[in-house]
Formats: sequence, C-alpha cells, structure tokens
Amino acid sequence: MYIGNVNVNGLARLAPMAGISNIPFRLISTECGSGMTTSEEIDSASFIMGNRRTRYDIAGYLPKEKPIALQLLGSTIETLVPAAVKLQDAGADIIDINMGCPMPKINKTGRGAALMKDVPKTAKILKAIRAAIEIPLTIKIRGGWDDKNMNAPEVARMAESEGIDAITVHPRTRAQKFSGHAPWDIIKSVVETVNIPVTGNGDVRSMSDARKMKNYTGCNSVMIGRAAIGNPWVFNEKIDSKCLGDQYNYKSMIIKKHVGLIKSQFEKKVALLHVKKHLCWYAGTAPMVRSFRKNLFAAQTEHQVEDIFLKFWTGLDPKIANRLG
Repeated sequence: MYIGNVNVNGLARLAPMAGISNIPFRLISTECGSGMTTSEEIDSASFIMGNRRTRYDIAGYLPKEKPIALQLLGSTIETLVPAAVKLQDAGADIIDINMGCPMPKINKTGRGAALMKDVPKTAKILKAIRAAIEIPLTIKIRGGWDDKNMNAPEVARMAESEGIDAITVHPRTRAQKFSGHAPWDIIKSVVETVNIPVTGNGDVRSMSDARKMKNYTGCNSVMIGRAAIGNPWVFNEKIDSKCLGDQYNYKSMIIKKHVGLIKSQFEKKVALLHVKKHLCWYAGTAPMVRSFRKNLFAAQTEHQVEDIFLKFWTGLDPKIANRLG
C-alpha cells in the first residue's frame, strides 16, 4: 500500500498509543514484523512551545525507523499548522492527525475525537495543514462521537475532499472508548465512501484477524494496538507455526532486546519504570503473576528487576510461555 509516495510494507502495523508507541516499542514491533510505525500522539501546542519532553521523548525517532508517521494532537490551526511544518522539516515522512482519542481530558479541549463533532471547522483545519506541508497527510478517526452521531463516512468524505492521503478507522464511538465490540461494518462503509487508502483498527488480536478484517471490509491495511502490548510478536506470521520450544526462545530474545532498547533510550530512573511496566505485560496471565508483579514493582534496581523476571520467566513451562501476552 502507498500513502502518497510512501510505501507501507506488509498487511499490519503498530497503532499509535500514548505512553506505549515510543522508540523502543516501535523498534521491537518492527523487529517482530510490523510495517511502518506511527509515533504516540504529539501535543501540538507543547511541541511548538519547545517543551523538551514533547520534542525529544515523544516526537523523537531514530533514522532506522524511517519511513515514519508522526501523529499530532490539537484542535486549532494556530498550533497544528506550525507543528506539522516543524515535524516535516525534522524529517517526518507522514503527518497523522489524531481525531480518535476518546479521553475526556483531551475531548473537553476540542482535541482527539472531538474534531469529529464540528465537521466544517475540522475541514478548515485539515485544509490549512494540507496547504502548509508537502508530505502525505493522514487522519485517524473513530466511528463517531456516540451512537447517535456515527459520522465516520461523512468525515472521511470531507477529509478526502481536503486532500488527505489516507484514513485509519477505529469503528468504536468516542462514547464506547475501548469497550464492547468494534463494528467492522463502519470500516467497510468508509472504504466504500472514499477512493484513498483506508486502514482498519479494532479487535484485531492476530494476523489471522487482520486478514479477516481486510477481507470483510476491503481495507488496504490493518493497525494493531492493544493486542501488541506484551505481545509484539503478534505481527510475526510464522510464530504460530513454530514449535513451543522455538517460540519460548524467540520470545525470550525479543524481551531481552526490548529491555536493552528501553535502557539505551531513557535515563536510568525513567527506564526502570518502563522496564517494570513492560515486563508485567510480558508476564500476561501466567500463574503466580500477581505475586510476581508485586515483587517486581517493589524492586529498587534494574538488576533486581531483571533477576525477578528471569526467575519467573525461566520457571514457566514453554506451553505456558506460549500464551504470554
């Protein structure tokens, strides 16, 4: 699939997730088979004001990640346009606008999914961004604000008319957040409405699910979000066909590499928190996981954390390890 002039390899890729889709997780997901990745949401106001964490920790990326899409969060032309230009100048291959975040603290300021409520206003914002940058511009939307306002096809049609190059659709409404069933029919309706590439997102827990979504909706590609947390090998087409021993060894290698990436990317104190968080996710629902998590978060040093996890992980039967995540 091409988004503008950018080739997106493979069927499935990692979705942007706040606090999750940082450099280490993007790299490890790519290692496992994810196509082009997208950054976690970058607050446009903080970015143009020069906030250090926003500019370097959230908007930063490594050359080997290219091509990469950088996702902006905002609600005004005054912040989104200059932020998009700065990100383009910093080497972004695609600018993506977050129109799907369902969190109340985001929506009450008109950002995220709230952009779907006032279509004419949002059209002006997208038109201004499109006129300011030359690289591909995409949006990620929801099915609508709530069950009474399922306007994804309308928003998609407007976006295409304003020069948007591709659309990602998570079909749940803002009101649903992440609960209930993701109605893939909404994705299908967007595909039938526009002539630009559409990526589907929602309730995809395996590459088999990704193929089912593509076949059912006609979407061009699929994003996998929450199902990749503690389970980045979800993108690996071959993992299900490997013997249990090989899967155990493969997952051990991925976890070790992920921890190393976290430690190399963040300062020591922050890295320790990230490592604890991800190791808990890697533990999944395996037996004794509650006591493991309690001991892990009580640990004070990286060596203690790694020793606790190693003891837990190597104590698992490979059949159990195969179900982690």
